[in-house]
This record gives sequence, structure tokens and C-alpha cells, in this order.
Amino acid sequence: MEDVPAVTEAKPHTPGTLGVSERLREFVAEAPYERASILEAVRALAESVEPGARVADVGAGDAPYRELFAHTDYVTFDWEHSVHEGGRNADVQARAESIPVEDGSFDAVVLTQVLEHISDPSAALSEAFRVLAPGGRICVTVPLVWELHETPHDYWRYTPYSLSALLGRAGFESIDVQARNDCFTTLAQLMRNVASAMGSAPDGLDGERERVAGMLWAMSRDFAGLSKLDVNHIFPLGYSASATRPAPPGEP
Repeated sequence: MEDVPAVTEAKPHTPGTLGVSERLREFVAEAPYERASILEAVRALAESVEPGARVADVGAGDAPYRELFAHTDYVTFDWEHSVHEGGRNADVQARAESIPVEDGSFDAVVLTQVLEHISDPSAALSEAFRVLAPGGRICVTVPLVWELHETPHDYWRYTPYSLSALLGRAGFESIDVQARNDCFTTLAQLMRNVASAMGSAPDGLDGERERVAGMLWAMSRDFAGLSKLDVNHIFPLGYSASATRPAPPGEP
């Protein structure tokens, strides 16, 4: 049985958007308990890369985190069938499994909420490894719990162990996986999701649906306030991971 890198516990989830633009703040506010944790992971990578570094945002969509990389040479990649207008106008039109750049072209790769939409995530991570320069870093976020979305291209949900194993098989080292939030903010976000996901119908029940949606939103705030009670962090919305492409033997 292969070794799987240890999973570190996440810090208590504290949604915050200090120091970002109003545009990014509004984006996070649309799904606060989900997107604040993704923002935290991406910002950690952005703060670690040097000015002028080349950064590939693969499956970038509308590139909501672009501003975090203003000090870098930031390039977006997405395929022509993206559900996001920004994705269909990415700097480079390409699938994550086949990126048309030379080996070692980038110092960092960002893959946020992309791997669940790729039928062969191993191929995508191997390609990310290829385009990274030795010593380059990748930031990945994935869901564990979320409703169907961007169908029919919604293939996977991830445990920390599957994500670690996929990164390791692609060749990455120094793999660190963290739960992105606690179980109470998971419940809070899912309540908000259900308020929209239940839909509407000409059955005379839409008034009841609206009442229940309001109730779920109110309850979500109460549940989110219990976040400090979660000790184990084994029921998050998803995980973030950072990893490094190692230098070849004999190189520093």
C-alpha cells in the first residue's frame, strides 16, 4: 500500500475579505462559507510567488482571483465550452489535460474547483506538473460536498486521501492537504444552496418554498456561528492542497 501524505487540520474557518476589491468581495459573498476558504488558499499561493513570476490559472473561468496576482505574469486557461464567459475568452483556449505550452513554462499553477469537472483528473495533474518549472508550486481546491453543477461535466468529489494520492502519482512532493472549513459552516453553506437548489414549479407550492428558503438562510447564520465547536474537521465542503514539483536529482 502506497504512503499517503498526512492531512493537516484546518484552522477554524473565519470568512474574511480584507484587502480585496469590491468585485472580489461580492463574488465571495455569493457563497461565503465556500468561497472565503478558496480565497484564503489562493491568496496564500499569491503571497508566496515572486514579482514577475509566471502563473497559470487553469480552468480559470471568470478569473475571480486575478487581482491577487497583479505582481505576476498571470495567464488564464480554459476550454471553449466553459460555462463562464470569461473562460470562453481566456488568454489560452485549452483543456486542462492538454496545455499548449513548453515544459517548465510556469512558476505556479492554480486549479480551483476544476478537478471535479475533468473526467481524467490524473491527466490534468500530470499536465500541471509538466508545465511547472522545477521548484514550482501548485494550489488545488476541490469539493467533498456540493450539489450537481456544470452538468454533464461533473464527475468527482474528493477525500483528502484521494487528492493526496493523485498529486503524488503525478510526481508532486511536499503535499499539504487541508480541510477548507468546519462542519458547521458546511451545514450553513448547504442550507443556502438548498434554498436555491430546490427550484420552483407550477404546483402552488412556490410560496412555501420561499418561506422555507428564508428559514434556511436565517438558520445558516446560526449554524455558522458554531464553527469553533468543530474539533475534527472531517466534514468540510472540500479541501485545498499545495504541492511542489521537485528539482531533478543533482539540482538544488
